[in-house]
Amino acid sequence: MLESVSNPTLGYRLDPGEPGLWNSASASRSVLRVLTQEISNWLYFKRRVEREGGVIIQGGISLDLRKKGSFLAAVAGRTTVWVYYPSERTQGNTSVDGDYKQHIEQKIRELENQLTFATPEEREKLEQQIQLLKMAMNLPLQLVQMLLEPLGLFLNAIA
Repeated sequence: MLESVSNPTLGYRLDPGEPGLWNSASASRSVLRVLTQEISNWLYFKRRVEREGGVIIQGGISLDLRKKGSFLAAVAGRTTVWVYYPSERTQGNTSVDGDYKQHIEQKIRELENQLTFATPEEREKLEQQIQLLKMAMNLPLQLVQMLLEPLGLFLNAIA
């Protein structure tokens, strides 16, 4: 016996302050509906960040998919954007950038010296810290501080 195809209509709400239309969509078209809304959110954030002099570092769109009727439907979506706003200090003062890079190089040398006497568990942790610091060499000062200070890898000596 064949089952009939069920294609329910899904209602959507926008988050408070979110631009867009408050439309419903059938389960078969829900992914397109939610993805369109999230892409428009992404473009809105991109335009706003560029107007304010920032740069989008990373971001993404995620959809919450659930079975509705006979279809896998998007019931919600989320747009995430990580933004970097360069300040006047990081744009104009290259000596500060050089100082923090020298500080990072010194920290890398210290960690490499510790590798010789480290246990295998400590060695793995030290190698991860060294790799993280090497990646930090190519990032702006404020971003490095924001990323590394919570890990205890970056001292306030150069701020």
